[in-house]
Amino acid sequence: MNTGYLLLFVGLLGFSLLGILHKVADHPQCRPRMIALILLFWGGVLTTIYTAAFSEKGMSFPQPVIWIGAAGGAMASLALFAFQSGLKHGKISTSWLLLNLATSVPVVLSIFLFGEKLNWGKGIGLILALAALLMMWSDKKLEEAQAAGTETASTGTGSRSKWLPLMLLAFVLQGLAAASQKTLVEAGAGDYVWQFYVVLYWTGFAVMTLLSIRREALPTRREFATALAMAMCSVLGNISITSAMNSVKGVVAYPVSNGGSLTLVALAGVLFFREKIHPIGIAGIACGIGAILVLVMT
Repeated sequence: MNTGYLLLFVGLLGFSLLGILHKVADHPQCRPRMIALILLFWGGVLTTIYTAAFSEKGMSFPQPVIWIGAAGGAMASLALFAFQSGLKHGKISTSWLLLNLATSVPVVLSIFLFGEKLNWGKGIGLILALAALLMMWSDKKLEEAQAAGTETASTGTGSRSKWLPLMLLAFVLQGLAAASQKTLVEAGAGDYVWQFYVVLYWTGFAVMTLLSIRREALPTRREFATALAMAMCSVLGNISITSAMNSVKGVVAYPVSNGGSLTLVALAGVLFFREKIHPIGIAGIACGIGAILVLVMT
């Protein structure tokens, strides 16, 4: 087997496991703030080690990389916190897709800020993304209506309504964090991707530390182990996909890694976590995967 395709499979598996572990971290003994903090810490450690050992640029950090990476890290950390908090009120199958639909945000910003043309591919992708968001919102409303029955919404139903605002917040922040990579390229520092990730992870860790200090007790063993596994999957996925690009064309690598991981996480939600999805939710998942495939290919 071509080494590039093997790395592509490893990357797909890494990102799929990351999504599944987010659901595992949705546990009474796992605090979203602490999960985010530990994940970002270990992400910073592992990325720093890899960058120092294997990156041609080494531990060199031009000023644009520092500023752009810091901005991206601050937004990514808040997106992670919002996502993990929102997951307590929703399903991983739809939540993971909604977070990944943030791919559409850099596309929109590129059109308005960097003057890129809106071609048919991007237009179709954005329309599909919007349709997917509306379908998943409808799926959530149906779930709440079923939970409430014919009576007035109970306290539990009101709690579940937190899912949409938290996920939309995560969506916007994750989209802005992803757009920082486009900004990095526009600043002429596209060759400093791993240095950018080092700054991103450590800035995110610093932000979550400031938000957690004096508010949270020390992490439990479950939180520590779960977040460490999540960080390993995240870094492994990034390294594998980036390495696979040396021998696998992007038109193949991006759809396989994105579409494949989304499909596997959705299946895990239904099969392992026994999540029930309405037909409109299933249509939203299919539409969302299609949107991401179109956007990453264009």
